[in-house]
Amino acid sequence: MAEDVRAADIPAEEIERRDTGLRILISLLFMVIAALIESLVGLIVIFELLWSLITRQPPRPRVRELANRIVAYYYRIGRYLTYNESEPPFPFSDFPAAVEPDAWRGGGSEAESLGLPDWDESDDSRGSGF
Repeated sequence: MAEDVRAADIPAEEIERRDTGLRILISLLFMVIAALIESLVGLIVIFELLWSLITRQPPRPRVRELANRIVAYYYRIGRYLTYNESEPPFPFSDFPAAVEPDAWRGGGSEAESLGLPDWDESDDSRGSGF
């Protein structure tokens, strides 16, 4: 039988102190960028919600694509900060593509896509709680 290989059995890779110092500086920069991205995503979400409320349509594909790529960038920053990636993200490498494609299903309502019952504002059968 093959013996179980555990993480403790694998010799640790040594990192030069100079490399660690450089990574600390880059990580501090990306921690600031990550905080800015959180604010930016919050503004995009508010815009998308207001857009949907006013126009009664989903946000345009270009806005959703921008948000998707920004979230992918945030994901890459998180992976770098937690030592799950060794290459620093943009601007030290290319801006990442979206991690997952836009999954919005056009034609149906948001309630349908969430699996919730769809109701119409003019429908009086649901009653008013106020």
